[in-house]
Amino acid sequence: MELANFLKDIKENEQEVVYYCCNHLLSKKFDVENDSLDDNELKEIFVDYNNFSRLLNDSAGIIYKKYEADLNDVYKIICDKFNEDYDNKYLFDFRLARVINQEPAQFLDIEDKDTQETVIQKFEDKINMILSSKYYNDNKNTLSAELILPQRTLELIKAAAKAS
Repeated sequence: MELANFLKDIKENEQEVVYYCCNHLLSKKFDVENDSLDDNELKEIFVDYNNFSRLLNDSAGIIYKKYEADLNDVYKIICDKFNEDYDNKYLFDFRLARVINQEPAQFLDIEDKDTQETVIQKFEDKINMILSSKYYNDNKNTLSAELILPQRTLELIKAAAKAS
């Protein structure tokens, strides 16, 4: 598919913020006026959440401020465009990477107790988001082992924070 045609379709049929994100993301890697990609390549670029968020990271301020939108909302719309469930393996892997290698010391070294509580709560929220996701629950038998370490880390952090 010609990228110019893809973007034209997005511009005509989706919210302005979705067009902005698609154009911004594609412009980083391609000549959007002249390049073409097959549908699977195009889908892979957008549905791979790590790629999607990394390529849009520099424009997050514009997305939030100008369009008052959230990157996850845009991702959901794009996944719908490609007939892909947004709560997918890519999103799971992205979220897991954000909780898997957390060191308890980084939480416990925070001297201000209110800040420490807030940071611990955010970590817990990230874990709970994974645990409540459709993809995780549909694949719980194979994925639950991957969350043992983050859950134990959270328990350790909470216990140590209460003791101090």
